[in-house]
Amino acid sequence: MQRELAAIAEVGSPWWLLAGAVALAETRTSPAAYLSCDATPDADTLMGYRAPPPHNVVTDAIDRAYAAQTALRELDGTLPDQPLAVTIDRASLAPSKLDVAAFSCDRGCLVAQLDDPRLATELAAMLRGTAPRPWHGARPFVCVSIGDEPIETARHGHRRAWVDGAGPWLGLGRAGELAVVSTCHLVVDGYGHARITARVAELCAGAVCGPPMPWLAPVPGAIPLAVAWREVASPTSRVIPLAYKLGQILHRTAGAPDAKFSPTIQIPIARGRKEDPARLRQRVVAATTSVRFEHGLPEPFAAFEARLRAVIAREANATGLTSRLLAATRAVPVPLAWKRKSISARRSHWLDGVADVIGGRAQISRIPLDIAAPAMCAVSSPARLASDADPIGSCVVTIIDDGDRGAITVCGSGFAGTPQRAMALVDELLATGANA
Repeated sequence: MQRELAAIAEVGSPWWLLAGAVALAETRTSPAAYLSCDATPDADTLMGYRAPPPHNVVTDAIDRAYAAQTALRELDGTLPDQPLAVTIDRASLAPSKLDVAAFSCDRGCLVAQLDDPRLATELAAMLRGTAPRPWHGARPFVCVSIGDEPIETARHGHRRAWVDGAGPWLGLGRAGELAVVSTCHLVVDGYGHARITARVAELCAGAVCGPPMPWLAPVPGAIPLAVAWREVASPTSRVIPLAYKLGQILHRTAGAPDAKFSPTIQIPIARGRKEDPARLRQRVVAATTSVRFEHGLPEPFAAFEARLRAVIAREANATGLTSRLLAATRAVPVPLAWKRKSISARRSHWLDGVADVIGGRAQISRIPLDIAAPAMCAVSSPARLASDADPIGSCVVTIIDDGDRGAITVCGSGFAGTPQRAMALVDELLATGANA
């Protein structure tokens, strides 16, 4: 553990306590639990693709709800540890028949059975100003937002149908030129999210273009992030060269030219053998890395690449730094909610030292798809949000590639906290020719 930590950051003697605590906790039996999020807004994600606004908003909203139902029923059971026929109830999952949907606009939220013959009539009435009928049925599995919302907060769209900490984990809406699909990481990871988005896009293709949609107010408690994205040719840039360049950018941004390490970078990877095509469906774990510096100069790329490939192999085999930290956290005899909060972006301040090393200032991921998909924007919350005490913040870089087309997205706060800064980061990363 100490060697793993010392390989990515300058760590002193207090870190021996963490290494020892992990070693001790690993001797305990670890209950199965997903710790990487607790269903709070910082766990929300978004994928979007270019699509015209609909001509008939009532028909379009119902069609999209049916498309979501079809996509979930087709994919449910194929993603290990990611059941899709569920709703969220205070950071736990409840089974769902996937037959009740919510439709939200600036005049209210209608919850109804999809096969209810009154649905279209009542939805049209709500859009004209009639209050929707009270919700007395089952919890909806999806929230379809009717209106246009800022891309900075659109990843929270499914929360428009939440009541008392419970509701759907899936949302469908619009953000400018994009049709968007929002999810919560508690239920599904990036690969599954991309599959759902691609299937919804396929089922809803061919809609007749209509006028611009009215603006929606942001979801209460929304966390705005700057977003910039661009379509790119396939094959898209590879993760390791991008991480090498990103480490140099972070080292420069941190303003400590004599530092021996860049701020750390997380790289989500799926566990299992690389040659196993089913590994993409697994829950991801983050490999943590950094670029080493000497006299202000970065280490050679070959040295960085060799070290990072070894880190990725250990995490894929569940023996790496992050895997062991998560296993130890599972084994600690404290409430699950506390464990999840301790590793979220809203953790207690006394854990910031650990987050500086493990969470770092950036995450970079590449999602290869084995199905055809439109070029997609992808947005998720970074590990650190900028504040007055921490103006640097952090960012997330995501690439989605279906083999024919791809896209890269940068979102974040602080040094990537405006669309212009985020796009400048996209430009700098792509300028490296990082396809090695």
